[in-house]
Amino acid sequence: MTKKVMIIGAGLAGLSAGIRLQELGIESEIFELAPWAGGMCTAWERGGYRFDGCIHWMVGTLPSEPMYRTYEWAGALNKDIAIYNAPYIDFEHKGTMYRIPLRAAEFRAFLKSLSEADSKAIDTLCDDIDRVAASELPLGAPSNFAGLMHMLVKSRGFLSLAPKYGKRTVGDVCAAFRSETIRSILTHLMPADFAAFALLMMLGTRMSGNAGYPMGGAYDMSRRVLERYLTLGGTVHHSGKVERILVENGIAVGVEVAGSQYRADGVIAACDAYDTINRMLDGKYPHPQLEEMLKDTPLFDPLALVSFGLNKRFGFPYAVSLEVPQGIAVSDMEKSYGISLRSFEFDPASAPEGGSSVMVMMGAPLDYWQQLNESDPAAYQKEKQRLANDVAKVIESHYPGFSSAIEVTDVSTPATYVRLTNVYKGSFEGFAPTKEAMRKKIPIHFPDLRRMLICGQWTTAGGGICTAIVSGKDAAEKMEKELRI
Repeated sequence: MTKKVMIIGAGLAGLSAGIRLQELGIESEIFELAPWAGGMCTAWERGGYRFDGCIHWMVGTLPSEPMYRTYEWAGALNKDIAIYNAPYIDFEHKGTMYRIPLRAAEFRAFLKSLSEADSKAIDTLCDDIDRVAASELPLGAPSNFAGLMHMLVKSRGFLSLAPKYGKRTVGDVCAAFRSETIRSILTHLMPADFAAFALLMMLGTRMSGNAGYPMGGAYDMSRRVLERYLTLGGTVHHSGKVERILVENGIAVGVEVAGSQYRADGVIAACDAYDTINRMLDGKYPHPQLEEMLKDTPLFDPLALVSFGLNKRFGFPYAVSLEVPQGIAVSDMEKSYGISLRSFEFDPASAPEGGSSVMVMMGAPLDYWQQLNESDPAAYQKEKQRLANDVAKVIESHYPGFSSAIEVTDVSTPATYVRLTNVYKGSFEGFAPTKEAMRKKIPIHFPDLRRMLICGQWTTAGGGICTAIVSGKDAAEKMEKELRI
């Protein structure tokens, strides 16, 4: 008899798990909370404009990389999809705008132009970035001796840096520089309390063209992965909130949705980990390490996204960070003193011809927006419009004519993320990649519950598209082994 697995969540992790299960001859069905697939890999269209709420860059976009082949397998990428690699980003610091190159030689020269006294520290950092750039990124542990030898040869530069940076933070790396400007630039690129290795990996991959943006963005990519799953015979139930996971005799045997039970031989939770443990499993089946991390490990902050569809182009760089000395209120008690703007002028799919779309990302407290939405929906909508107006004024002060070019405005708050994904504390990417979190390996199984696996952003600190797809595929293969027992 054919085995069957229920998957919770039609994000990239859940879809990848479904793809692999279908390939292995195991039937699958996916239940998705939102009206569409994609999960956190999401984008939306408003009035002919497209706003990408996910992809900044995705690691592994060079066709020579093992990760690229995994993207191809999932349908996320193919050779016909162009990859955009931003040549630079802009960063305002103390009233001065700095253009940060994202090419290795130019980045080194740029840093030296800021501080000749830091030349030695700059060379050390840039040499290590070059080592990452020249390395093939390992895709999990090798499964045989040949794979081990391949990794030792192709990834030796990357691996050689682990002892040097494994226990250091970005702040530790910054301490080597005398220049306050360089320190500020580095902590803009990656927060000071994040793992130093994360900074090197980000810069090394971006500067080698191995962490670009696929044209069409998250909107097209999530649809390609969904189509791959459906073509293999999978089924997705949209707007299908799982109320509980069915357990019998210590085995996960299905899910309950809207009062109906869907029976299966196993369950993969490609959704929020806290919700899985505490609501769907009713707290009866502990996952000690994951529960400890959910309690103590720093998370990515919840975000508000303010997007604008423009009837003209302003020549924005791919990303620009602007100071806001007066602050923008992101709640009744908090202000943001800077905004990060992303422009999609390079992608024709983002706007009607001659137009453009931009998105501003800002940290914002979940409790404020969630409580406002629940207590007074009209005030919630008014506050969203106020936030959009304030952001537009800041951009207008740097780019005159911006406000009059606005055709469409859209605001997503942390409450939006929770409504559509039920994500814990509104954290858009799970565990922050601190040095402590990066060293932890999170088991995807439950100690006292068989045929119940987790995958997705809560299984690896730092999250990301590559993590989602790889973890979904791995969970499917582990489930296939469990079903044989």
